[in-house]
Amino acid sequence: MRTREDLVAFLQLAAEDLAAHPEDWENDSLPAFLEAWAAWLNDCPGWFRNNGQEVPEWPSWKLVGDMVMAARAYE
Repeated sequence: MRTREDLVAFLQLAAEDLAAHPEDWENDSLPAFLEAWAAWLNDCPGWFRNNGQEVPEWPSWKLVGDMVMAARAYE
C-alpha cells in the first residue's frame, strides 16, 4: 500500500471482509474496533522496537492499513 488510493481500496475490501466473515474479526463493532486501534497505537512503539524498527514520526499509508488490520483482532 503506497498511495491514498491504495488505502481507500484496502479499506473497502476490509469492510467487505467484515461483512462476509465477521467471525474473523475479534473487534467487529465500531466501539470495539476503535478501542483496539487506540490500544494498538499506544503499544506500537514496543512492537517497532521488538522488530528492530524505528517508530515512525508520521505514518505511511501502509502503516495506516496495518493499524486497521491490527485493530481487527487486537486485545
